[in-house]
Amino acid sequence: MIDIIIKRLLEDQSRVAHETMVQPGDGSIFEYGRRAGIYAGLGRAIAIIEETLAEGEDDEHGKRRRAKPIWG
Repeated sequence: MIDIIIKRLLEDQSRVAHETMVQPGDGSIFEYGRRAGIYAGLGRAIAIIEETLAEGEDDEHGKRRRAKPIWG
């Protein structure tokens, strides 16, 4: 289930990036900033999921591992 969620978030992030490059909107800085914020928000959502999944995973010395990207 998590794989599907991550995949959908990555697809949306890619779509937003592509749309912004093809048609930057009405040319206003606000619209570009709004789209950049959506892209960043999707990236942060992916990072939060990865960090949450990594919580509780201890290495052999009992220390927590840093979350590393699992997807993308």
